[in-house]
Amino acid sequence: MFHPEPSLTWVPATREQVVAIIEGINQPQVSITGKPPQTVTGHLCALRNANGTFSIYVALHVPRTGENVVYVHDRRQMTLEEYRDIEIEGLQFLESMGFMLDNLNFRNLAPEMQEQTVRRIPLFGGRPEPVAPAVPATAAGRTVLGMPAVGAGLAAGQAGMGLPTMGASFPTVSSTSLGMPAAAPAGQQPPAPSPPVSGAARNPRDDAALARLLAAF
Repeated sequence: MFHPEPSLTWVPATREQVVAIIEGINQPQVSITGKPPQTVTGHLCALRNANGTFSIYVALHVPRTGENVVYVHDRRQMTLEEYRDIEIEGLQFLESMGFMLDNLNFRNLAPEMQEQTVRRIPLFGGRPEPVAPAVPATAAGRTVLGMPAVGAGLAAGQAGMGLPTMGASFPTVSSTSLGMPAAAPAGQQPPAPSPPVSGAARNPRDDAALARLLAAF
């Protein structure tokens, strides 16, 4: 399970070490131990360690004070075979706090975008971007979030990652990520986004794709 690690306030990392970043697109009020309930941002970040193992961190950032609360798993370093289940556990942990999650498809970003992303993630010592506030939907006569509520879990963590095949480079692929369809050729309609999938779902093809991604590091 994940538990807070007071000795960690941030984790140094280079873009080459980052396996995945899942980002909360809202700021729920969370009761952190020893602190009053307050709005926070949240991320799940996975890194590859120098010895070939992997580590997954769940990080909350308190915008009001600028502090981070970092959660680590009982297995601080995990094997490729353990990675999938622990990542799902981390996603469910964030969802239980009220986060709506978006997979950044980090390994499919261009190198300069990877650098910019690492520099803004609070866990890595960066400064987060503001989250869009709720805005009125005048046509429907009701209030909706400025960003769509995206379900997360196994599909959010992996099926939507656009996972590349094995290799040192990470070519761009055409799969969709968390309700955000890949760009379609001119004159063609983009495919409809896949519906949100529960974090408890499993797909053997997703497991194989994740294994290829992790083995490529």
